[in-house]
Amino acid sequence: DMRTIGGDSLKKGWKTDFDSPGGGQIELEFPASIRPTSNPVCDVESPTGLVATHQLIIEIITAEEHVKSTGSSKNAVPTGAARVLRTQFKIVVTEREGLGISWDEEQPPMYEDVPVSPPGYLTMTDYVGEELPPPPEEELERMGLQD
Repeated sequence: DMRTIGGDSLKKGWKTDFDSPGGGQIELEFPASIRPTSNPVCDVESPTGLVATHQLIIEIITAEEHVKSTGSSKNAVPTGAARVLRTQFKIVVTEREGLGISWDEEQPPMYEDVPVSPPGYLTMTDYVGEELPPPPEEELERMGLQD
């Protein structure tokens, strides 16, 4: 089952640069949203086989026009040559923001204040020498090692 949960048609608002390398460039910014009345669902994939995914499909129709060098673009004459360019982007749809835990309250961990790791020990050797005298009684009491 596939259904459209948003759509629009734009006929103006783009920027053109025909002097850029590769024969020209056209830029367009557009807002993308989902109609709330379309009852969208979040992306999901369950072991039972239920799958819901979303794709942003952009379809651009370009038409070639001939404009006299002295005239304005209002006097353009269509040549009949046109192209349909279509591309798809996988997007993830989640719950609306503001309905869950705020990032101010549940912030991801920050690692700037974590101290450096303890130093590594290259080699450890056993003590070789005279036997050390036992510590004084008061020292053992202070450490809680006295019976």
